[in-house]
Amino acid sequence: MTTSKKVYIAQDAFIAFIDRTHPKHLQAAAFFRYFAQEQYQLYTNIITIDQAYDELYKNIAPSLAKDLLRALQISSFNILFPEDADINTSIKILVNNQSGELTLSKALMAVLCNKRSIPQICTFEYLHALYGLQLFYLPV
Repeated sequence: MTTSKKVYIAQDAFIAFIDRTHPKHLQAAAFFRYFAQEQYQLYTNIITIDQAYDELYKNIAPSLAKDLLRALQISSFNILFPEDADINTSIKILVNNQSGELTLSKALMAVLCNKRSIPQICTFEYLHALYGLQLFYLPV
């Protein structure tokens, strides 16, 4: 088990936390409560934020999408911005990967996590085991 207190928050975790009707809302709320109590360093990237904003804007309400941005603005989230090398590495991974499930944004997420030694990702979706990344689980 890893002892790092760095966690990357994926787009679906943001959506589940904000959308109270989402089937994973209670689990997402428990994650964020735990992160606050245990003083985890939380990371995300600009593409993840854009995807979450876009989904909230289109499927729920523009005002809720803006609330996400306001919350990120006043929080202690570390927002990662990809460099050219990160994008090129992500494209290389995507082109060489045989899985049809891997997307450019997920490959970029893995590259950014690897570059900054972030070992865990908080997501409810399938996680490709790139760079040995692991799903975040609440301790029992």
